[in-house]
Amino acid sequence: MSLREENLNIMLAELLAEKGLKALGEVVLRKGRRRHEPDVLIDLNGVRIVIEGKKPGMWSALVSQCADRLDNNVCDLCVMVEYADIKMKKLMPHQLDVKEALLKGTFNIGFLSYVDRAGLDKWMAVTPKPEQYPDVSFDDLLTYLMSAYSRVVGEDII
Repeated sequence: MSLREENLNIMLAELLAEKGLKALGEVVLRKGRRRHEPDVLIDLNGVRIVIEGKKPGMWSALVSQCADRLDNNVCDLCVMVEYADIKMKKLMPHQLDVKEALLKGTFNIGFLSYVDRAGLDKWMAVTPKPEQYPDVSFDDLLTYLMSAYSRVVGEDII
């Protein structure tokens, strides 16, 4: 049985909230006439972080979606999460089964920040690609998230 991405995103937000982050899953934001629906929204000491989650094989869609989030000033840091190896043990899983699968599963992750989208790629011959970290555990996802947050806070770009 296949789970919907929304279910995985909401459970990911819940797991992050249990770890002490202010995380909300599948929120709807309105900025002017535009409507934005980030998969997970985190407020970490005033820095808006959006996590976009997709099933395997959707990496280019994640990069495009994160670029759009940054270009529309929805967030300061966008985290791309591809649910690489999430295995369900039951045919009809409960939410606790989904939670366990996320905790034991692996993810392919990457980061885009406003620094990456500052327009510096116009001057380069090749558009830079976001770094991708394959086969990351949930605990490592938290570690990467905090290190990316520190990198964004430490930038001196105005």
